[in-house]
Amino acid sequence: MAEGAVGRLLPRWVVVAYGTGAAGWVLVDRVVLTWLYFAYVTTPTPTGERLMLPLTFSAVLFGGRVIDAVADPVIARLSDNHRGRRGRRLPFLLVSAVPYVIVYAALFLPPVADRSPVNALYLGVGLALYFTLFTAYVGPYLALLADLSVTTADRVDLATSKAVATLLGSGVALIVSGLLVEAFGVVTMVWLLGAVALVLLLVPLTIPERRFSVAVPATMPLLPAVRATLANRPFVVALLGANALWFGFNIVSLNVPLYATSLLGLTEGAVAALMGALFGVCLLVFPAVNRLSKRLGLKRMMVASLGGFAVVLPLIAAFPEPPFGLSPLTFGVLVMALAGVPLAGFFVVPDAIIAAVADLELERSGQRREGMYFGVNGLLLKLNLGVSTVVSGALFQVWGDPLGLQVTGPVAAVAMLVGAVVFLRYPEAEVEAARAARQRPEPHDA
Repeated sequence: MAEGAVGRLLPRWVVVAYGTGAAGWVLVDRVVLTWLYFAYVTTPTPTGERLMLPLTFSAVLFGGRVIDAVADPVIARLSDNHRGRRGRRLPFLLVSAVPYVIVYAALFLPPVADRSPVNALYLGVGLALYFTLFTAYVGPYLALLADLSVTTADRVDLATSKAVATLLGSGVALIVSGLLVEAFGVVTMVWLLGAVALVLLLVPLTIPERRFSVAVPATMPLLPAVRATLANRPFVVALLGANALWFGFNIVSLNVPLYATSLLGLTEGAVAALMGALFGVCLLVFPAVNRLSKRLGLKRMMVASLGGFAVVLPLIAAFPEPPFGLSPLTFGVLVMALAGVPLAGFFVVPDAIIAAVADLELERSGQRREGMYFGVNGLLLKLNLGVSTVVSGALFQVWGDPLGLQVTGPVAAVAMLVGAVVFLRYPEAEVEAARAARQRPEPHDA
């Protein structure tokens, strides 16, 4: 039952099982990115000081990101070249899931209840372990998307399944977590959501990888593999555009609890309302993004997402004094709802593009090295997230509250606009020609 180049070949259950894993790691990662900063920077010590200064926290997090970035291409190379009976990707998911969740929970248990260098050391070591285990799971997981998909429809459907799961995981992390923190405290919230995440992380292991992937393990050594990947011009354009998007989005998402409490004068529980508006609209827009990505192409959808964020995010600067007589909660919900429209494209398009540009590698070297493409992307992304966290912390520490928080929206918008300009140079026709030329030995079973 072979289908055309644009038809779907994967069974629906594989698409769903694949996406479910993203809900697990996104749930954990969003809790870390949202509440770890909040816990360390806003928690008072017995002397009334903050447990950690914002810039100190940002510097420690950046150090963890550097180690994480180095791990990306290393794990990508190991995954691309792995010759296991369960395939190239699933063995890495299996061995990393449990320790990943354990280390995540330990991050929220600082050993000293005071501002101390011991806490900075503990957090630094913990983040290094956390991010390495994160990469050991997520790197092969993302590469599995490219291994399982050949047609445009498969690629977009897998990316959409991952996007829906990402939305649900993020929603639980940012909506339910706020309610749990208000009711039980940060530590109890961390353990409860960690248990849920672990179950979700194990679901992709039900996919028989070797049945649905025809990829042959690569043989290229690490450094030549990195150089060959960076020689792919469409990949470099996609890399820069996607990382501009991540830079801006991380600055905003990192500060959502502070937007609610400091700028809007609300409680931690109000984070649920803000994120509910953001993710609720995003969920409604997903079907349109799926259809338009197949009809109009990934390039147009990426530029539209970047442009949409550039228009909406500057409104954050008006949070302390909402216009038109709106209440702080109403205005905050409105801004987040508007941001939910480009967020749908942000969740779907970038991974589908990385999988698409990886097709060019088969023409260049004759090898399937999807893991390295996601690994190099991860390397730059982790450094990017570290830098954006430092920028966020510096804005807050230098300009204080509220100005240091207000300017995060315009700063993020500028990054999005730069990304849109860069992505106008993405050669989609060249990438699609490579996809059309790719041959499938045999169709998937239905």
